[in-house]
Amino acid sequence: MKKFLIVAAFVALSGCQSMSPYDYLENWLIREDPVRAFVVPSDVIYVQGDLYTKMSNVSMMLDYAKSEVGNGRFHGVARVFSPLVATPEDVGEAIRWYFRYHHKPERTFFFIGEGEGGRMLKEYEQQHVKRLKKEGLEMSFYTDEYRKGFVTDEMVREIKIAISRARFRKSWDREMPDGMLE
Repeated sequence: MKKFLIVAAFVALSGCQSMSPYDYLENWLIREDPVRAFVVPSDVIYVQGDLYTKMSNVSMMLDYAKSEVGNGRFHGVARVFSPLVATPEDVGEAIRWYFRYHHKPERTFFFIGEGEGGRMLKEYEQQHVKRLKKEGLEMSFYTDEYRKGFVTDEMVREIKIAISRARFRKSWDREMPDGMLE
């Protein structure tokens, strides 16, 4: 009986998908989960200039992320997802996680990247541009520098306008039911 339980446990566990590090909240500076998905029409994926290299950086990075893109800057506009990244592979894994658990085809999304993190996000976008556009990437904003004030009120307004245009475009793209034009 004991051997059966061990074999059954092994079989059950071997069918499990591997966990992503982004399943855990501690690997995000900001992760606004589906609760707000009904309230806002889009998402922002923000990758910071500082790369996550040690635990002592996290507090400073979190304060910066919250002051630059969090704290209501995108309230009513978009959910914000800001992963802790150290390598280009981390950027790809965080975006795959976002697509797996939070993205819906009708939602537009935006990339915002600063400094080294922004360069990695931009590189990811360039490698996957066709698929990202198909999935709803509406616009990207990048700077090579890591500077306070990069995310401005003007950028937020530009994103709001892009969301409105995308919604209008999608409403026109829907097919008319049979007999509507007769």
